[in-house]
Amino acid sequence: MVHKLGYGNWDELKVAFRTSPLFRFDWFVKSRTTQELARRCDTLIRLVEKENQEHDERERQARKEKKLAKVLLMILISPVLPIIATHSHA
Repeated sequence: MVHKLGYGNWDELKVAFRTSPLFRFDWFVKSRTTQELARRCDTLIRLVEKENQEHDERERQARKEKKLAKVLLMILISPVLPIIATHSHA
């Protein structure tokens, strides 16, 4: 709901929780103060950002490893290429 109401509109978020049918019986959420809602949202946003950073780092590392493997393969194959070329003309 924060993405719809805007970050920092904690009073509006509290009203949205209280009036939403999705949270009709969720007394824990409905009883939170605006400060508690703000703190929880901040925590969740930080966790998502950290997870995204870790995912991006894994992707960068995978691309780096793939590039390295390609270079190593070319290094390993390059001495064999002249031999293949001489045998294919025979």
